[in-house]
Amino acid sequence: MNRKPFVSLILTVLILCFLSVCDRPQKSGIDFDQIDTSRGPIQRSFRSDESILIETKAGQFTLAPVAEYQLAGVVISKETYSYDWNSEISPVDLVIVWGKLAEPEYEKYVSFSQRNRWYFYQYKPESPVDNSYIISHSSNNHIIPATENISLALKTAKKKERVLLEGFLVNVKGTYKGGTIYWNTSLTRKDTGDGSCELFYVTKARIGSDVYE
Repeated sequence: MNRKPFVSLILTVLILCFLSVCDRPQKSGIDFDQIDTSRGPIQRSFRSDESILIETKAGQFTLAPVAEYQLAGVVISKETYSYDWNSEISPVDLVIVWGKLAEPEYEKYVSFSQRNRWYFYQYKPESPVDNSYIISHSSNNHIIPATENISLALKTAKKKERVLLEGFLVNVKGTYKGGTIYWNTSLTRKDTGDGSCELFYVTKARIGSDVYE
């Protein structure tokens, strides 16, 4: 019996299993306390002379934290990116809602979608929440993961999952393929249009009861 094809098959299976495990986020802990999605984000002013440097093959980016930030809510939409300079540091956007929008009975009134780093919403005429409430209780978060493990974890986040994210809102300045780029965060939940999204450097993420760092 020729064992070479059999051995090759086993090695291939083992390699695929290893790669599959490597692509999975590793939990750093478990927290069974209920994530409170009724409250709004917690934001505190933050000043520091220290910046965060991220180097990639195509560029270098300096992150300046401007606020400590904690966001508890429900993922209502997710989009991953890999084709532009933004995706070098922010590979995933999460649309997260809180307050009444996080309650299941409101799903039939309001719908969300994402495209090209923007998020959009529609609500029915009979909706019990109006335009101003939706704006102030939802956000499109450009996620900058502090670790590869957090990046893997947030890429697995599913619609309707409760999440608790901690870190900093940041402004970004950098160079990409010889050019200078700027990308600034919003600091309020009441703005709309260009520049109204949160640029969120996440240092700790909880999805359901699973904690990642």
